[in-house]
Amino acid sequence: MNNSRKFILYDSLKDIKINGEFTGSIISKCQDKIIFSDNLKISESKELIIKEGLIIGFEKKGNQFDPISRNSDFKWNLNEIPLEYSVLIPEDTMEQYDQGQFSNDFPFTLNLLHTAGLLLNDLNFCVNHLNFFKGEILKNPISMIRNGIIVADRVVIDDNGNPVFYDCIIVGRDKDDELNISYEPIVNVDDKVIEYIIILGIEELKI
Repeated sequence: MNNSRKFILYDSLKDIKINGEFTGSIISKCQDKIIFSDNLKISESKELIIKEGLIIGFEKKGNQFDPISRNSDFKWNLNEIPLEYSVLIPEDTMEQYDQGQFSNDFPFTLNLLHTAGLLLNDLNFCVNHLNFFKGEILKNPISMIRNGIIVADRVVIDDNGNPVFYDCIIVGRDKDDELNISYEPIVNVDDKVIEYIIILGIEELKI
């Protein structure tokens, strides 16, 4: 991964906080949730505001975990909310990502109507639909992995049942716990290091 510290807006682990108002492609990680937004404001009083952010993750409902994908406004006091980091994706990284995307009209790509959980590795509850989608191309996967996040254009489940991500933005920590951002055209991931994979539905993305 390329060093991208100048794009770090907030990092609780490294005690980084840049005050101001920011626009662009912003990814925030709050515990086991991911928030996408095109705006973020951090004040000197440690108040963080996001308008119309898209929050992704799993949420416990009764005896099961359901994937969530919903738009919401966020207003937090950073002394109270366990936000891990917020990063502004560099423009050249976004350009690489945009150029590598498949057309939605590609005949063998599956676009799900609503957001669905493809994989969840949890000690008490697991979701695993990898074998069901072997050989298929799924559009709009979001994955939380150990020390990182993968935002990809598509994912293919290989013959061994492992997901292969294509056209990826990766946000993660290196061995020194420094945050880095990179673009990768292809990423092979062992499902044992994946916390979850969520496939965003096209109906949610239209909101």
